[in-house]
Amino acid sequence: MSLTAEAPTRSAASAHLLSRVLQLLADEAPTAELDALLACARHDPSAAAPALADARRIRALLDHRDRREREAHALYGTARDLTSLQSSDAVLTALVDRSRRLLACDSSYIALVDGESGDAVMRVTAGTRTEGIRHIRQRAGFGVGGHVIGTGQPLATANYRTDPRVRRDPRVEEAVARDGIVSIAGVPIKRGTTVVGALFAANRRERTFEQAEISMLTSLAGHAAIVIENARLFEQVQASSAQLREANTRLRAQRAALERASTAHEQLMPMALTRVGLPEFTRTLARILGGTVALVASTGAVLSGARVGAGLRPEDLPTARPEQVRAAEVRAGAEIFGRLLFARAATGPDPDTDARTLERAAQTAALLMLMERRTSMIGHELRAELVEDLLAERPPDPATLRRRADRLGVHVLEQPHTVVVLAAPGLPRRALLAAATAHAARAGGIAGEHAGHPVLLLPGSTPATAARAAAAQLSVATGRTVTAGGAGPAGSPAETRRQHRAAGRCQRLLVALGRAGEGADIAELGVLGRVLENATPEHVHRLRERALGPLLRYDRDHEAQLVETADRYFAHSQNAQATADELGVHVNTVYQRLERIDHVLGGAGWRAPPSVLEMQLALQLHGSMRAEPQGRP
Repeated sequence: MSLTAEAPTRSAASAHLLSRVLQLLADEAPTAELDALLACARHDPSAAAPALADARRIRALLDHRDRREREAHALYGTARDLTSLQSSDAVLTALVDRSRRLLACDSSYIALVDGESGDAVMRVTAGTRTEGIRHIRQRAGFGVGGHVIGTGQPLATANYRTDPRVRRDPRVEEAVARDGIVSIAGVPIKRGTTVVGALFAANRRERTFEQAEISMLTSLAGHAAIVIENARLFEQVQASSAQLREANTRLRAQRAALERASTAHEQLMPMALTRVGLPEFTRTLARILGGTVALVASTGAVLSGARVGAGLRPEDLPTARPEQVRAAEVRAGAEIFGRLLFARAATGPDPDTDARTLERAAQTAALLMLMERRTSMIGHELRAELVEDLLAERPPDPATLRRRADRLGVHVLEQPHTVVVLAAPGLPRRALLAAATAHAARAGGIAGEHAGHPVLLLPGSTPATAARAAAAQLSVATGRTVTAGGAGPAGSPAETRRQHRAAGRCQRLLVALGRAGEGADIAELGVLGRVLENATPEHVHRLRERALGPLLRYDRDHEAQLVETADRYFAHSQNAQATADELGVHVNTVYQRLERIDHVLGGAGWRAPPSVLEMQLALQLHGSMRAEPQGRP
């Protein structure tokens, strides 16, 4: 073929080649197809070969532009996620998904630094296959993550298991192998100059990561840093908000407590000023606190109580479990009156305001009890003066006495009443009078003092019972031996004065008879109460010794019953048969005993009229005296 014929042919081939190149560029064909055309045209001397090289460069520029567009789109999507209201884990998960797609890798993940141990702990993953890789904890200085976090510089390895730069942890290496990971690229996630984690891209084949890919991963790591910092700041904001809410709650509670305390103060203080009774005080406090209130004396007795709503009864509070009850001591200075107890009607912890209100209420209770005691003391003093004036040497005017009694609310003088006179050697008068006053108040009577002895005027017509009760109860209350002589009943001031003298005589005679600590009615002492006006213990013993001394010693030495026989003999008007019947012996035994008495006393004169009265008086005296130790005659 001639040269002129070959020239059009080459021109046509070149034109076809250029047309093919333009078609590939228009179709955005991969650079590999352009490389194939370039390989075919390398031996073509025509001008098509340079054009193909230019086309390849154009294709490379277009590929770079496309990659940059994809990167920009990914960064834009990540930036958009940053402005959303998603959780930090959701944004980080979206970020590793984009990293995986953008770098066309098998998996991507983020590990964060543990602030306490410094280890890199896996946070989110994408494309992983095994659980082990999702829960890796990488020690500082080990693996790709340890290197990146420790140096703050990116690191990419085409083969993790053979790269000499990587210091491998056996447990992490095993997890990596199980997941099939071969090549890894990691870049630091920084907050300022501090490394807080690392972003990784991994493949299950050997791969050399390009610098552009490392740069892209670094950009995404920057976004991850923003997410982590936002999460930290959000946590701080949440913590601050929680603190503010808590402070606001405390302020509201304090305000409510102040309002409640103010309300309690407004209701409690007027009570002290108006001197309300303890029942009204406990009712008001129970309503303020919303529960059960009990005012308990130092003795443990419930003085007053009230309940609002369901819950414990006031009488149950002293024995309730400590966690159920709040207590405040009721005291004035060093004197303790008792305790103020409170139990909430509703379950749950007690507000602090309840404790403060209870303490303030305890102060009010102490003030009320002080005033009540002072009022009671004044009342007792006025009643004692009434008793003293009633029993004074000069009789009082009955009308004046009645008016005074009416003003004091004393009604015992208007009804039958008994008179009891007390004595307690060794006990201060004030102490005995105070105990007697309390005893009289409990019995509905009054107490006073006359001639150094407390005197009780008690309602009722049984002076013996009243005297014995007073002796027993006041002995327990004072811890000393209290003797009580009773007389009555009386129904008028004049009769009260007469019965007082009889009661005093009874009390003195009980002491003289060795019966201190007992209580008796003057009538129980029989003729002794009428005859022995001012007998002393020595007088009584001398009288008994003179008449009965020989018989008492004989009975003691011979275990006989001469004194008892003589007593029963006179009791039956000197009838031997009646005496024998009561003693349960034969009448001859009575005659024998009477003869023995004649012998011991030196004759039968004791049965004759001149000596009978003295003998009978001595026998009654002996029967009324307390039994004595065997050593005394």
